[in-house]
Amino acid sequence: MSALSDVRVVREKNHAITEEAAAMTNQSISQFMVSTASERAAEVIDQHRRLLLNEKSWNLVMDAITNPPVPNDRLKHAAKRLQELE
Repeated sequence: MSALSDVRVVREKNHAITEEAAAMTNQSISQFMVSTASERAAEVIDQHRRLLLNEKSWNLVMDAITNPPVPNDRLKHAAKRLQELE
């Protein structure tokens, strides 16, 4: 089988699947393609934003570990009480 006929078979299978799915959702193929592409685009954007948020959170945690804040009086008092209890 030549590469061109392989491509044609794949295209026919993709078209058949797309056509069947569109029919199951009572949409035209064009409507189905647009709605599916829109849903996938929203997923990609959401994943990207989560990744950025996770990176930002990671940077905040690493910064707090690397540059811890100076203990305030309440924290010093709590540490002293803990030592007394041990």
